[in-house]
Amino acid sequence: MKVLDVMKKNVIKVKKENSILEAIKIMKDKNIGFLIIEENDEAIGVITDRDIIISMAKEISVNTKVEKIMKKYVITINKESDASIASDMMGYMQVRRLVVVDDNNKIVGVLSLTDLASNPETEELALETLVEISYNYPTKNDTSDNILQVSAYIF
Repeated sequence: MKVLDVMKKNVIKVKKENSILEAIKIMKDKNIGFLIIEENDEAIGVITDRDIIISMAKEISVNTKVEKIMKKYVITINKESDASIASDMMGYMQVRRLVVVDDNNKIVGVLSLTDLASNPETEELALETLVEISYNYPTKNDTSDNILQVSAYIF
């Protein structure tokens, strides 16, 4: 199954000049937790509800432009790619959403973990991806005493 067959095509985008408050209102009104920051139909950043919470904890004003808090790296996948590739990317990058683009790198959709889980043909991929995303990989500061080995059992 291709990404195109599973993704959401109704993409909510904002401009880098939009304020954090405007982003909050859009997220509330659309009941979403993820926005693409676009310029000329290309993704230049993304922002999540978590990014907004972190900015509030840092006492960043809601009148600040979203470009100040957006993630400037955007993980994209081509709409013609196989859904299993998307699942692998999400797991490896530990993200729950990918921006879907066409051959010209123009935004055509968003693929979320929920999209994978909601489709009977990709729900197993979603489970594998969730496990991968949720795993807390050891960092270079971890010692063998505080690394927990985890086993997953599926009944």
